[in-house]
Amino acid sequence: MRTPIPTADVTSADGWLGQICQDPNNISIAVDDGKGNAVERRVDDQQPIASAVKVVPLAAYARAVAAGTLDPRQRIPVTEWERWYFPGTDGGAHEQARTRLPGDTVTLDQMVSAMIRESDNAVPDYLRDRLGDQALIDAAAAGGWHDYLPSSKLGDVIRLLDPEVVDVWAAARRYVSDPTYRDATQSKPLPSSYDEVAAWADTTPTASARQLASMHRSIATGSFGPGSDIARAQLEWQAPPDGFVAIGFKGGSYPGILTDAIYLRRADGTVATAVLLNRRMPETTWQAALNSYSQQELLIRAMTEPDVSHRLTCAP
Repeated sequence: MRTPIPTADVTSADGWLGQICQDPNNISIAVDDGKGNAVERRVDDQQPIASAVKVVPLAAYARAVAAGTLDPRQRIPVTEWERWYFPGTDGGAHEQARTRLPGDTVTLDQMVSAMIRESDNAVPDYLRDRLGDQALIDAAAAGGWHDYLPSSKLGDVIRLLDPEVVDVWAAARRYVSDPTYRDATQSKPLPSSYDEVAAWADTTPTASARQLASMHRSIATGSFGPGSDIARAQLEWQAPPDGFVAIGFKGGSYPGILTDAIYLRRADGTVATAVLLNRRMPETTWQAALNSYSQQELLIRAMTEPDVSHRLTCAP
């Protein structure tokens, strides 16, 4: 029997400091303020990252556009996009993206924006199918994430419904190409138990806080190489805090899983990065965190306030 995880109030940045200290085995943190100060906790441990993984297909897309392999202005039929969509499994992200991007076609760049802004789950699989696995592996390596293994959001959902599925990418591609299999898969009821879905989430693709931080830092600084500016344009869609020229962000969540990766760019060229990965969260804690976004406030403060950065070490 798993030992109950202690809980803290995660509706405030200060509350998150308590959560981090109380649950050290399930939280990874990597903070670098870009001025020589860093905090690392379990920074190399692998744990599920949910939609934070989408920075890799974004990076692969950006490299392909920079190389002229993909045209960001290409019009894509929505029906082609939605071949990779599994209704009711993304918290309404696809519907929100379609509200922002109405019509029968969208540009490829608009599709990619849906992957980052609303966190649409169909786009990364579309990009993997179109670019190939090696393009994703190479893009991850360019960002300092070595040994990256391509994943499939659609395939993971199919595995949730059918635990006997081993090759999730093969299952995803069958879903796209075989209407009978697609209908049969969609007819299966999704689990309603939080514990059941959280147990599945704990087996989904992983990364370390260091790997995610490296991807974001490389894109922010331009060390990623060709395509850095294209990736930044997608990640930097929100207004930055005062005193910064840009903020880039990609997070994610599954039941029990919460991930955030953020960078801040300054006018002097320095870049701050922060990553927080939390797994095996009790339902009430997870839901409270989702509703408050206070962990993002904590990460921004840790990048900009030395006192908060120091407190992240759980020093007395």
